[in-house]
Amino acid sequence: MIQAKHCDLCDYPKRSLKNGLTCGLTNKKPDFKVACSEIKFSNSFKEYLLELLNEIEQVKKNKTYVYVNFTILGIIGLIIILGNYSRLKENFEMEFNHSSWIYFTGTLLLYVVGFLLIAMAFLKLIQYRKTLNKLRSNKREIDLILKNYNNDIETLLNSKNTSSN
Repeated sequence: MIQAKHCDLCDYPKRSLKNGLTCGLTNKKPDFKVACSEIKFSNSFKEYLLELLNEIEQVKKNKTYVYVNFTILGIIGLIIILGNYSRLKENFEMEFNHSSWIYFTGTLLLYVVGFLLIAMAFLKLIQYRKTLNKLRSNKREIDLILKNYNNDIETLLNSKNTSSN
């Protein structure tokens, strides 16, 4: 168990270049195995947790937009690519001269645009999923630590709201 993760949530950690991480109550390095008996969850941690949950909700709200964007860009890209297949085939059957070269480069340019649209669609989808997975991973990590204290996020946030009133 990495005690520093527990100490990051607490009001009492002390950090220095000389001693590293120490407890502000005992002035010793953390030495607990599963959970610290003296932990007091800091208000800054509770605020961070609230921001994390809000950020997860904001990212989730973009889900429809991301998937619609993925679908539309993907379909347009495929239409461009598949629609130009016959033009590309024609380019290989005709004689190469200046006008056919221009026609050929135009066709290739359309293929590039189609592939770029598909790539953009996948990029936006991958970015969305990566961001959401990172935020969820942070939340799971906090959940695991709070589980050691027989606590959960909702209880912790509710205790913040009642203690601040």
